[in-house]
Amino acid sequence: MTDPARHLSEAIAAIDAAFGPGYARDHPALVAAMVQSATIEAAVAKGYGAHQEALAAAREISAEMGATILKLKPRIFG
Repeated sequence: MTDPARHLSEAIAAIDAAFGPGYARDHPALVAAMVQSATIEAAVAKGYGAHQEALAAAREISAEMGATILKLKPRIFG
């Protein structure tokens, strides 16, 4: 199931569980707001995960560059 479809079914289930069967069907704006909120939350979480991966890669590259520079320092500066 794709994320939007999953968000839709979860929103309907949560609304009906909270307010009674059929409430989601009778209040589509509430369903839409919950799906939108869940989709935004998922996008932010995915973006944060990508940011964390990029940050880890940058730290690793920085550490490797620092080590390489320290190894080359005697050759360059004597």
